Amino acid sequence: MITTVTLNPSIDREYFIDEHKAMKDQYIYDDENLKVYPGGKGLIAAINLKNLGYSDVQNIGFVGGKQGLYFEKMVQDYKVTTNYVYTSNEMRNNIKIIASNPPSNTLYNDYTYSVSDKSVKEIKKRFKRSIRESDLIMIAGSIPEGVSFDIYYELIEICNELDKDVYLKASGEALKRALKAKPKFVVPYFKHTNKILDVKVENREDYIKMGKELQKEGAQYVIMPFHTNRLLFDVDNSLYLLSPEDYCIRNLLGAGDAYNAAFFDYIFQNGFDFLEANRYAAAAALDIAEHKIVFLKGRQEIEDSIDNITIEELEV
Repeated sequence: MITTVTLNPSIDREYFIDEHKAMKDQYIYDDENLKVYPGGKGLIAAINLKNLGYSDVQNIGFVGGKQGLYFEKMVQDYKVTTNYVYTSNEMRNNIKIIASNPPSNTLYNDYTYSVSDKSVKEIKKRFKRSIRESDLIMIAGSIPEGVSFDIYYELIEICNELDKDVYLKASGEALKRALKAKPKFVVPYFKHTNKILDVKVENREDYIKMGKELQKEGAQYVIMPFHTNRLLFDVDNSLYLLSPEDYCIRNLLGAGDAYNAAFFDYIFQNGFDFLEANRYAAAAALDIAEHKIVFLKGRQEIEDSIDNITIEELEV
């Protein structure tokens, strides 16, 4: 069993157009240029893991309103087991407009969704019951209004009680508090604020400093997004720069989730090797980024991109 947690999922819509211009109406006639997906960090990773051949994958989270029914049906169509707490409020939508002339990506993120204390208590009970057979637990994304910033800390502590390793992708105060529970793998998410642990990051030295700080605060391994690269902080205090080469980005939606899913696919297939798992993960992200797709299709596409990923050790 693989468990992913997405507390703040969304219905994602991508519009591929020629030109994005204010006050210019656009009309989409080709379904190739309009994509509608169940979205949310963790959930897309779950779908990727199903596409890579894992039979028993579940996604836990909140969904709400009539849109929640539509959302759950979309998730089930991907053969992911849904384990959702329903709320009365309508869940959120995200819209991305991708233009080709000139190339641009414009994202409209909806953060209006909220949940009740009763729903939060239910999700924690359901989480504890459902992870006992899980070999992997991935907790990722933002949290909706009404949920305490302690939630990820509390979920990781449940995992610690059951001797389960956690892969955490989070941001802000929720990340800061979660570090006290010492998650094994941490990927900070900070594009909204350009801050990690309330510290602004601008150049590579800033990113390196905060990666070390994340380890100091409790993370064992840190995978730090750095533009299109990754800074990899190993448990033995080694530091590496992972970089793609000879690429052409057409799409960013789903690339990070492909990275997360492929990281664990490598470990399940080959055993734990931190650097090679990240190389494989980056190849998966590159496959998504270079095509108008959100979900991984299979391992061959990942293998085809591996030679475009380099890793070099940096001086600490």
